Amino acid sequence: MTTPRQLTSQDIAAVFKRDDLRGIWPDQFNAETAFLAGQAMATRLAQHHAAPCVAVGHDARTGSFELMLSFCRGLTAGGASARRLGMVSSEQVYFVCGKYQREFQGGAMITASHNPRQYNGAKFIHAGAAPFNADDLAFMLEFMQSHLALPEAMDSSQDFADHILSIAKMPADASRPPMTIVVAAGNGVGGEAFRPIAERLTAQQVHTIFLDAKPDGDFPNGVPNPLLPEYMRRLGDAVRQHHADIGIGFDGDADRAGFVDHLGQEIIPSQVLALVARRKVQTATMDADSAPRPMIFCNLCCSRLLQDLFPPDGPVELLATPVGHGKVKLLMRHDHFRERVLFAGEHSGHYFYPEFFYVDSGMLTSLQLLSYVRQLKAAGRTLADELQPWRNHYCWSGEINFTLPRKELIFPTLETICREQQTPPSTRYEIRVDDALGLQRVVKADGPYRPAELPAADLKLVSSAPDGRAGYWFVLRSSGNEPALRLNVEAWGDGATAQCARIRDAITASIHRLSSQA
Repeated sequence: MTTPRQLTSQDIAAVFKRDDLRGIWPDQFNAETAFLAGQAMATRLAQHHAAPCVAVGHDARTGSFELMLSFCRGLTAGGASARRLGMVSSEQVYFVCGKYQREFQGGAMITASHNPRQYNGAKFIHAGAAPFNADDLAFMLEFMQSHLALPEAMDSSQDFADHILSIAKMPADASRPPMTIVVAAGNGVGGEAFRPIAERLTAQQVHTIFLDAKPDGDFPNGVPNPLLPEYMRRLGDAVRQHHADIGIGFDGDADRAGFVDHLGQEIIPSQVLALVARRKVQTATMDADSAPRPMIFCNLCCSRLLQDLFPPDGPVELLATPVGHGKVKLLMRHDHFRERVLFAGEHSGHYFYPEFFYVDSGMLTSLQLLSYVRQLKAAGRTLADELQPWRNHYCWSGEINFTLPRKELIFPTLETICREQQTPPSTRYEIRVDDALGLQRVVKADGPYRPAELPAADLKLVSSAPDGRAGYWFVLRSSGNEPALRLNVEAWGDGATAQCARIRDAITASIHRLSSQA
């Protein structure tokens, strides 16, 4: 797949044939072409009819339904109305326009007839099934070409790079040790977005090696997702190959970032959150001794590590949030929190900064970690050294996804697993609406678990020793888009690895059993 390009006047001309429109889909005849064609047809019909109505059908080709919708929206933009006939033959469109001439002033069929599968197009008729003639098509061609102009362009890449570097506050001290970093874009937009930043880092002796930097929507090297082990393994291999100091892996739209250390070992998102949060807290403490108690947000899937770093009686308040970047942003922006929150993060690799408009930034997080790694390198240490105690003490399962046979099984499955796993002294947490804020919050729950009555069916159970030195938690939550459940498990303390595996396997077995019984 080539990089997407803008439709040109030549593309428009190429799809106009003797009697109709046909072109390669989606390079020539795509949603934009269809919209313009609908708008042009409406404008042509309006020269002879007030408020024309057009009957529109489509064939079975891939893309025809979406093209039909774009065409109908173009008709509306041109002042006409549309009536969808659905998937029909071309002659059914002719029939409707022939029999109901007073109701329909025109008809259109999204089809490329007998052309090969990579083509699509459109046929046009007047009331009474009269075909569009050469003058009609010439009008449409001129109209479509003249309405092809794009909105005014704005290149924000350099401005963005300057802004990100300014709020990252990276020291420009040339005496700091040189660094090599690997940036994996996964053929998304991360390579293009990070390149201006990399150019500026060169002056600070930071050498950037890009991996899969060319955008390609087919993702030939796999889906760019820092939660996928294979994506992070490939990044780790590249870091070891180039003897780099750190690896950065962006997701498709480059707002999430995953990281590996110089040994190619993944730095799990909660550890990234902890590293940045600790630095932010240190800076805030130095900058404002008398400021209100600062806050760090982390969603309910984040590691116990955060609670151990920021205990309830400490100088920093830790707030658990629901999963979902929109929910985190709303909480950060609320008047109750906005002056106190320093930083927020999610287990998925979203990291949020109040100084960056209270939104998430993988780029800013990359610079935060890069600065810290360079500081460690100057002191003769590595990030792997810093992380080893955490890696030894906490064991995370990663996110595990289960597809259920039917969406209706989600709630009973959640309720059953809650009953099976909730034994004293475990504590359950749920998502509820805080009436004072008007927003969803994580709350300690009691009474029976009824996920169907909650705004989000996310279930978190925590079980730990009285002193908190050992224990486990798991979060089981439903997908908002499909009949699926997502499981995260973490254990800490002695035997953490075995404990994590035991809970993971028990819940997995329960889900499979319940799915097979359905």
